[in-house]
Amino acid sequence: MLWLFSQMFLLCLASFAVGVLVTWLSVRNRLQPERPKTRLALPAPRPAAEQVVIAEQPVAPKHPAPEPLPVKGNSKTMVYHTPDSPYYRRMKGDMAFGSEAEAVSAGYRMWTTKGRIKA
Repeated sequence: MLWLFSQMFLLCLASFAVGVLVTWLSVRNRLQPERPKTRLALPAPRPAAEQVVIAEQPVAPKHPAPEPLPVKGNSKTMVYHTPDSPYYRRMKGDMAFGSEAEAVSAGYRMWTTKGRIKA
């Protein structure tokens, strides 16, 4: 019985040693300290006499911002919204029209609320 116990003990000890060795080999590269990264050399600062002062001038925009068009359209639902619509502000609108006539000619229909739908 002692012989069987010693055989099992040696088998467990050997498997533990193999596990430790495999773990150590896989983690060995991570334990080495990282090499410091090379840094680029910065130019030496200019002496005070050579420093150039640039005066800031207000920059006027080259092109004025276009005014938003008053009619917004949703191309998925084919519905357009005017400024009178309660949904106008929160609607992003992927189409914009200059007037309701343009929206209607493009195939869009006017917005409606549930109360305005006729039976």
